[in-house]
Amino acid sequence: MFACTKCDAQFSKWAGRCTECGAWGTVIEDVGAIHESPSSRSSSTALPGKTQSFAALTSSESSTHRPTGLPVWDRILSGGCVPGSVTLLGGEPGIGKSTLLAQLGLTVSGQGKRVLYVTGEESPAQVALRLRRLSPTLPPTLEFLEENRADVIASTIENKKPDLTIIDSIQTVRLPDVSGEAGNASQLKACAATLTEAAKRSHAPIVLVGQVTKDGDLAGPKLVEHLVDTVLMMEGDRQQSFRILRVLKHRFGATDELAVLHMTERGLEEVLDPSAALVADRPKNVAGSIVTCLAQGSRPLLVEIQALVAPAGYGTPIRRGTGIDVNRLSLLLAVLGRRAGVSFGDQDVFVNVVGGIEAKEPATDLAICLALASAKQDIPIPPQTIAWGEVGLSGEIRPVSNSGARLKEATRLGFTTVIAPTGKIESPENIQLISCSTMREAIAALGKK
Repeated sequence: MFACTKCDAQFSKWAGRCTECGAWGTVIEDVGAIHESPSSRSSSTALPGKTQSFAALTSSESSTHRPTGLPVWDRILSGGCVPGSVTLLGGEPGIGKSTLLAQLGLTVSGQGKRVLYVTGEESPAQVALRLRRLSPTLPPTLEFLEENRADVIASTIENKKPDLTIIDSIQTVRLPDVSGEAGNASQLKACAATLTEAAKRSHAPIVLVGQVTKDGDLAGPKLVEHLVDTVLMMEGDRQQSFRILRVLKHRFGATDELAVLHMTERGLEEVLDPSAALVADRPKNVAGSIVTCLAQGSRPLLVEIQALVAPAGYGTPIRRGTGIDVNRLSLLLAVLGRRAGVSFGDQDVFVNVVGGIEAKEPATDLAICLALASAKQDIPIPPQTIAWGEVGLSGEIRPVSNSGARLKEATRLGFTTVIAPTGKIESPENIQLISCSTMREAIAALGKK
């Protein structure tokens, strides 16, 4: 066996560089005489810890949400920040992470609470410019720390005990005792652990900004997510005005919350009726356009799906999708050709979810298939028609969750015809519910409209 003399990582064969800490020339054979491995240490040398009862904890010691005053932040975190919690906010560059946190810092400090803004990616002058664009006057309790050493930041948090700490971003923070540049796996894991310990000891909530990889995952890769209490992801197209703030992990509340935000000159504002905003300007009597309903968190969300079918200009047809899973699109095209008799073998296919929304849940399958069939046959779908349902490989349409909430949202926005899977759904009197068990039935029912 071989081990690294720096991080005690174990290896079955010798290597010139440790894959865990990145150090060169530290992997040697039989390091037990130099560094005693954790498994060989005797537990009898450690003193036993003191156990306590959970029932003895007072309400002040248990986790309680404290509202920040920013409505969208308090709602998505089930009431606000918990003392000592660590929240990771991820998203692509330019999506609006720093803008949202600037609004959060201004709101919290405007109540007389102390907010510490740790500037890593930008200088304090750049952050101040953004803050002044959002608010002409800056509260005196909104302070900054120009530092990228995690141990200094942790010491400052424990000493000052601010009501909120914002670190932008975790990729720029490093520890001198850990090898590698800031942002690598070892640095990210060590810095996140150091800051988390400081938050727990001082009962001060921390918000970390995390960048994403080219695949849209949180950079690390995902080494930081298990260390923090809450993971938020901001999604959307930077060229669009809408943003989606989604909860991926939350130890102190629900993980199915979602907020739709709109980028304005005053910063990010929550869209109170996102369904109406997303389908407001959709074209009428155009082939390949249909509305579906997503179950995003605790609220249903209506989005428009558009499809375009054109003769292939080359030997291999093109399949492109924006806002949907392209692999799922290929599967649906195969089901349409084999089970429903609508072939796209010599056609280029393009599918788009309007508004930059990610619509990757299986409930969108039926709407995508109907939009494709409409575009292929060049027959418009009535504008007051909405559809949802999961499509199986044999062409069957499977029920989806929250059908009652989807139907209620469609009724509220004036849709009169619903194409949905066969099931027990109570429809209002002014709604025509067309229940279909197969794709052939759904396409046939659409042709009769």
